Amino acid sequence: MSTFTKELRDIRGGLRDRLDQARRMWARLSPGAMLVRGSVFACAAAALAVAYAPVGPSVGFGAAALLVIASGLAALLPRTMTITIVIFAAVIGWVLTGAVYGERVTVVRLVAEAGLLYLLHTSAALAAVVPYDAIVAPRVLLRWLLRALAVVGLTAVFAVAAAVGAQAVGGRTYLVATVAGLAVVVGLATLLVVARRP
Repeated sequence: MSTFTKELRDIRGGLRDRLDQARRMWARLSPGAMLVRGSVFACAAAALAVAYAPVGPSVGFGAAALLVIASGLAALLPRTMTITIVIFAAVIGWVLTGAVYGERVTVVRLVAEAGLLYLLHTSAALAAVVPYDAIVAPRVLLRWLLRALAVVGLTAVFAVAAAVGAQAVGGRTYLVATVAGLAVVVGLATLLVVARRP
């Protein structure tokens, strides 16, 4: 038997094993795990849609399908670098629509993108630790969702306050933003030090 034939047989056997494993995982998939992975898909797709929305009409079907495939891979592979790649794709889309296409940044779009990226990250973290066949109590998912929505809500309040504050100070925006940012970093560092103490 030639080396090529042996390698081909090994590749076929490996693919068959992968397909069998995928079938077994699909058969054991629980509704709670499917809901968590569905939330990863929904957040990834929505984050990419918001990031690339201004150039949406100009992109073809292939580019839109690529974004859907990336969202699907994020849901299927939450423990891999796929999540990071999807987040980077959304950030690159956000920057491109502003820099290349001159899209004006609105507070609503900014809050939506930030919130969706956070929800993508936290739902992927949850999906990474929930096995495919885990029985997840609805109470657990509800607590997770309420906590995530609270963070998104606080982010929205902070973003609106920052936008209103920037308009109120006029030309001194950069100085105020620098001082406020420094104060936030010092406050966060203090909070982390206090939280680490036994």
